[in-house]
Amino acid sequence: MRALGKVIVALTLVGCTTSKPAGSAMPDLSPAPAGTLTVGLTSVATDPNAQAAALAGWVGEATGHATRPALFPDYDSLATAVAKGQVDVALMSPLAYVRAENQGKLNALGRTVRNGQSTYRAVLFTKAGSPVKNLDDLKKSKELKAAWVDPSSATGYIFPKAMLLQQKVDPAGLFKSQDFKGSHAAVCKAVVSGEADVGATYSDDPAAQPATHANGCDEALGADASKLQLVAATANIPNDILAVRDGLDADLTSKLSNGANQLASSDAGKAKLKAAFEAEGFAPVSEADLDPVKAALDVFHASAQ
Repeated sequence: MRALGKVIVALTLVGCTTSKPAGSAMPDLSPAPAGTLTVGLTSVATDPNAQAAALAGWVGEATGHATRPALFPDYDSLATAVAKGQVDVALMSPLAYVRAENQGKLNALGRTVRNGQSTYRAVLFTKAGSPVKNLDDLKKSKELKAAWVDPSSATGYIFPKAMLLQQKVDPAGLFKSQDFKGSHAAVCKAVVSGEADVGATYSDDPAAQPATHANGCDEALGADASKLQLVAATANIPNDILAVRDGLDADLTSKLSNGANQLASSDAGKAKLKAAFEAEGFAPVSEADLDPVKAALDVFHASAQ
């Protein structure tokens, strides 16, 4: 895939407060023993260490090599490690993939399928009964408080913020305050409680249909998540990408690609898909699939000039 031109994501567009999840730290990136593959990911799973171990375990089975898991605190650090060749195999958000591609070569083997979909969308939402029901309402509103997930969160900050910028809406002028809550659950609860007026999360609705549900709030709100009002949704964004660093042995790359595509054909493979990828299968990913990601980064870059 072609690399982007240099992109700077302006995370200082507005004044926001943030708190990093407890225990966030960089993994050990010292040179691995000969023949050992370093397997990287970021994770929002209930037990991130368990997912990292499952992913590294699958890579070991697929390649016949020893592995070591590397759990990264954010997309940027994982992207940089893959681009530098410090990570051999990675499960990456599309945002991290594009950032890594901007820094060096890597190869995408496929994207995950979840709930029958290989894409998702970022959405802005308000609570039931809010007068802000669509983008036009949002543009006309004043004194609103926004809740975001984290500066590196694709659906919880970067993509929805880029969507506003693409609509010629300056978030700094639109919102009275903007706070990072640290998780999708915290954002959802802040909007429902009235602590914030507008929040950002993701929708897993089918790509060919309008986004109608804030799936990122399902765990936190249960059935009440269906009562949230979706104000706007981004274009379809590809799910997480299984990628390998540039220069990884072609035989290992082939084993990983074939192994990933065969997982859904058996019950044992399906269990590994769930544990390692939080997915139910794999689908191809193309350069065009990443265009919405690149457009989001481009608009951030332009806004920083």
